[in-house]
Amino acid sequence: MLRFALLFLAVLALPVQAATVNDLYQTQVTLIGSDQQADQAAREQGLANVLVKISGNTDILNNSAIKAAITNSGRYISQFGYNQVNGQRAIDLSFDKNQIKQLLIQSKASIWKDQRPNILVWMVDNDGQQRNILWDQSTNALVSDTKQAADSRGLPLTFPVGDMTDATAINVSDLWGNFIDPIAAASTRYHADGLLLVKAQQQPDGTVSLNWQFYPQQPNKIATADTQPITGTTSGTLAQTSNKMINQVTDYLANKYAVVLGGVAGGKINIEVDNIHSTEDFFALEKMLSNLTTVGSANAMRIKGNSVIFQLNLQGSEQAFHQEISHDNQISQTQSAVAFAADPVVSTPVAVTPVATTDASAVTSTAAVTSAPVVNALTVTPQNIYSWNS
Repeated sequence: MLRFALLFLAVLALPVQAATVNDLYQTQVTLIGSDQQADQAAREQGLANVLVKISGNTDILNNSAIKAAITNSGRYISQFGYNQVNGQRAIDLSFDKNQIKQLLIQSKASIWKDQRPNILVWMVDNDGQQRNILWDQSTNALVSDTKQAADSRGLPLTFPVGDMTDATAINVSDLWGNFIDPIAAASTRYHADGLLLVKAQQQPDGTVSLNWQFYPQQPNKIATADTQPITGTTSGTLAQTSNKMINQVTDYLANKYAVVLGGVAGGKINIEVDNIHSTEDFFALEKMLSNLTTVGSANAMRIKGNSVIFQLNLQGSEQAFHQEISHDNQISQTQSAVAFAADPVVSTPVAVTPVATTDASAVTSTAAVTSAPVVNALTVTPQNIYSWNS
């Protein structure tokens, strides 16, 4: 029987592995005109905006099924309202999550879940006279334009706050010279999943040139990473350069994390996860599996020793599931070459219920069995055996 060392309430303190984007299904569009045609055009643009954010793919708007859906945007809208933004009338739109997801599945398009890598941005602006680090509350338009570009793609961004801790941990020359050790050390407090280092050079004609490097790793892993950073240069207006930079970064991440759910779903599969030693481990694993885009439901079917067998109802192919789960650093596939067959188990999922006692060291979990055993074993194929990285 699986022994639990920590109380159920400890689950509330689980570390966050990525940022959750809460507004993927919402957008705001400025109305160009006051007639019905302008209103319809804004609704269609709103649906296009949301589909790009959720799929992670700007090319989705070339999909014939998506084009047809956009002309019938009303069926996907769950709520709308009108507002004033900088003196202009705008419409606030919310779209139905299930309808959008079904549209993307039917269109064989990609879906990027709402838990996405949080990117820390270190930006230095050279105006020809001096170089300045741009902090979160900076009034420099480069900051606001970069944030707006990221918001339109559903990419979580964090700019350093620029308090005394930041000011003493790093200086302009560190950033301008790309000295990664002090940059990584100063970044640790932000718990980012990636770093975007940007050097902005103001031009005499009012345009700006951006030279950037993107490290798609947590700051403390950059020095030992096998891959080189993604680099880019762009020039133009502030909005143009910010959009181009953010689009390139987002396209890279979406290509890595978004999954295609169209086609034949994988049905039900069983996976075994070893190295589960606590309540925290179990519920973190259950939450991680349930949040996968390719997984419709995850039910714990068998607990034995430090291993748990989950039955997954897949919404995509098994290949898409393996692709998606391979990007989560909380779990890793083992190299077992032998399929695992569990003991005969009940036909209904196991209900795992922590039992509270006055002695925390004596906390255990029991599996409630509510039906007679069935003959068939829960077979787990070798490629579906994993180890939890607690």
